Amino acid sequence: MSDAQLSAKAGDLQHELTQIAELAGGLAHELRNPLSTVMINLKLLAEELQDFEAQPQDTRRRALLKVDVLRREAERLQVLFEEFLNLIGPRVLHRQPMDLSLIVARLVEFCEPLMKAHHVRVTVVEGTRPVMCTVDEKLLSQALLNIVINSQQAMPEGGELTIATALDAEFAVISVRDTGVGIAEADCERILRPFFSTKARGTGLGLSITQRIVQEHGGTLSFESEMGKGTTFSIRLPLGDKR
Repeated sequence: MSDAQLSAKAGDLQHELTQIAELAGGLAHELRNPLSTVMINLKLLAEELQDFEAQPQDTRRRALLKVDVLRREAERLQVLFEEFLNLIGPRVLHRQPMDLSLIVARLVEFCEPLMKAHHVRVTVVEGTRPVMCTVDEKLLSQALLNIVINSQQAMPEGGELTIATALDAEFAVISVRDTGVGIAEADCERILRPFFSTKARGTGLGLSITQRIVQEHGGTLSFESEMGKGTTFSIRLPLGDKR
């Protein structure tokens, strides 16, 4: 192996180590606050539960409120860990030829109750012929679901969500367009980074997971956004099986 190749491999390794360090640091930061909340409330709960039956109703009510806080924080930690493992954990893609329009149709059916509850109207636009691609349906559906949920949350007062499938030269394209608040220019460079979120309770991992899934399929994830008008995410997948 030449010096140039060794240098390139060393550079790639360093880049991967840097990314892992950033992920680990981000995870530790995200865990600190909920874990602190859990520990404080456990301490307070232990004090109030002493001789619980003898305590007045108001004391019992406060204890139950603390239990509820612990439950919600524990659920948040569980979601965070699951999404973190989805982002960095090894996995094998189970590919098969699929019509992407069918994957979209199944996703829209699954999301229908959520969209109706938030006054979001969904429109599906299909090409003139099937968009066939060799994909892992479960993982690609997860990637699309992350985008759809992100789009729905960007439309707090409701709006329009358009999902389209099309062919573009040697690529299959799935686009998801919303009429939401848009992404601020300052956030555009960070929106796909792990742990970056503009939501108070967001983990900031959904779009990062989507990007990894798309890249594992040999594809690319991109977006265009305009403040006050909405955002369009586009997934481009090679039509051939490039494992």
